Amino acid sequence: MPDNANQPDKNSDAVFLGWQDILEKKPIALYIITAADHPSYGSSVSEDTLRKFNLQVPPIPPSPEGMK
Repeated sequence: MPDNANQPDKNSDAVFLGWQDILEKKPIALYIITAADHPSYGSSVSEDTLRKFNLQVPPIPPSPEGMK
C-alpha cells in the first residue's frame, strides 16, 4: 500500500487513492471519501464526483511518467 498521499487530511473530505490509466485519454485521479457523515463514505470516486458532492478535494499529486 502506498504511504505518501494516502493519509487523511483534516481539511479535505477524501484521500487520494491513485491514478486510473485510460487508453488514449488523460489519467483520472481516484479518491476514497472519508467524510464520515457522507452517504458515500468509503466509496472510490473521481475528482469530478467529489466536486459534484461539494466535498473538499485534497491536493493532487502529479501523474506518473508514462501516463498520458
